[in-house]
Amino acid sequence: MSVRVYLPLIMSDLAAVQTSGAVPLSARRTAHAVTAGDRADHPGEDEEDLEFEATCQALDSAADRRRTTGERRVVVAADVASVVEQDAWTVVVEAPVALSDVVSFHVEESAGTALGEGYDDLLWYDVTELDQLVAEAG
Repeated sequence: MSVRVYLPLIMSDLAAVQTSGAVPLSARRTAHAVTAGDRADHPGEDEEDLEFEATCQALDSAADRRRTTGERRVVVAADVASVVEQDAWTVVVEAPVALSDVVSFHVEESAGTALGEGYDDLLWYDVTELDQLVAEAG
């Protein structure tokens, strides 16, 4: 069974995804996901709402890099074989995330959205639209 994770990136990172065929990761990459603890803390919430919260957490995680580059934030949704659960909404992905594991890209509509904002303005892109996103990033 796979785990849906949400990886925080910025637009310029997408060129590396396109070139290498994998999401750029350090040796151990912090990502976001719906953990068992999150489900226990939010009984009755449907899976889509929980996944949206994990997406928002990833978007906020990309904020530090965006502040230094001025680029739009990107959340990569991917299905991976396993994760190591950390804190609420946070996991560590230890294996490489291949482009074939990516299911979608969620891109902030405009740069400059403050931390804690922009969640409702995410643009959804299918993984097949990666070339378009890289061209848009310049």
